[in-house]
Amino acid sequence: MTSSSPYQQPLRVALAAALDAGDYFASRIDTIHEVKTKSSPSDLVTDVDPECERRIRACIQQSFPDHAVLGEESTAPGWQASMAATAEVASASHLWIVDPLDGTTNFVQGLPLSVVSIAYAEAGRLCAGVVYDPYRQEVFYAMRGAGSFVAKAEEIRAALRGSASTLPGRTLSVQKDKPLKGCVVGTGVPTRGQARDWTTAAALRLAGNIKSLRALGAAALQLAYVAAGRLDAFWEYDLNAWDLAAGVLLIWEAGGCVQSMDGQTYHLQVRDVVAAGTEATATAIQEVVSIPGERRG
Repeated sequence: MTSSSPYQQPLRVALAAALDAGDYFASRIDTIHEVKTKSSPSDLVTDVDPECERRIRACIQQSFPDHAVLGEESTAPGWQASMAATAEVASASHLWIVDPLDGTTNFVQGLPLSVVSIAYAEAGRLCAGVVYDPYRQEVFYAMRGAGSFVAKAEEIRAALRGSASTLPGRTLSVQKDKPLKGCVVGTGVPTRGQARDWTTAAALRLAGNIKSLRALGAAALQLAYVAAGRLDAFWEYDLNAWDLAAGVLLIWEAGGCVQSMDGQTYHLQVRDVVAAGTEATATAIQEVVSIPGERRG
């Protein structure tokens, strides 16, 4: 990707930060010393998660010391705290949205299905995003108006060491031609009980309308896979801005659609999402999995 966009430097910082954090946690997958719970027994954090966020913040601070950062490990547990923290900074002039280790349960279990997710937004508008899978050494990245791409980590490292404006990568494109019955759809199992109940019921309703359902345990990875056409669609309840932001931009720039459960275009305070290659597919899934009545209480 070659661009003179003003988002080129934030993208490069996001790439460097993601590589550092992802390589660190991948090196620690069999060395976990401390696992704690946050908002529920299945909402986990390790001693590695905060160190990954510290590394990312240090990288951002070095280039953009005045920018705001919304990070999972520096936000209090629970959806209320997440919503409040997101609302406070959603319209910030310069905002970084960071999930230093998406897929912590996978990480604790030794499953190589965890990623780093970093997005940069200006006044609520997503401008750059990176999702890094250190196990496959795949870097998914997007910049507003310039497209979505995937490259090997070593290719990105080499590009960052140079001064050229060109970044390596293969252009991503969502799946657009499949009927719902032929779609492989990703989802996740939320950590809190009520959302888990919604997911179980919705998955049963959806299963008969699609080809297959997948739950990889890392929302950002599944969103990147929608952008790459590896998954045809994705839906999940009760996600945070840091789970979603980078992956949403990947899908948008790959030609896809991300909407809330009530059919509105995604914004940083949306928590329940449907993503697909086309609006028609997203709407068809949304009509099956939507939560009737009051969203939360």
